[in-house]
Amino acid sequence: MLSPNEMWITWVSSPQRFWQWISIPEARFEGVPELLSVCWFEVRSRISTRYLSPRKRYSVYIVFKTKNGCPGLGDVPVEVEVGLVGQESSQRFIYFVGPSDRRKEREKKDVMKPDKREDGWMEAELGEFFNEASCDEISATVLENKSQGFEFRPAKSP
Repeated sequence: MLSPNEMWITWVSSPQRFWQWISIPEARFEGVPELLSVCWFEVRSRISTRYLSPRKRYSVYIVFKTKNGCPGLGDVPVEVEVGLVGQESSQRFIYFVGPSDRRKEREKKDVMKPDKREDGWMEAELGEFFNEASCDEISATVLENKSQGFEFRPAKSP
């Protein structure tokens, strides 16, 4: 898992306005950013494929917690993308919570919903990629709340 310190987060350097760094006992990292107010939300990260096993398909997940239903962001489809740097990325939309009651009738069927993990955190799959030769960089982008980081792991076989 990549830590929040290895991610580029818009406005994270504006403490007490948009983000704050907090400590959560069950988090893998000492500090995680908590979103206070949504103005513009963008989180980006990269990882070299040399840290991953070659000739294997991987899924990329954002691991997060929400607070109070994630006002202003939880029930809105958020654009995400994953891909090799310099090449076309796969794009999809995810929810951080899901559509509110008033939006259920307009819910998009192709928007991915988060799953609750055994450790109490939520996760949403951003996409998949195949690590051919371990000589590239993978980019993950979320245009996102309280994020523990990005997780790269072998994809589930179909």
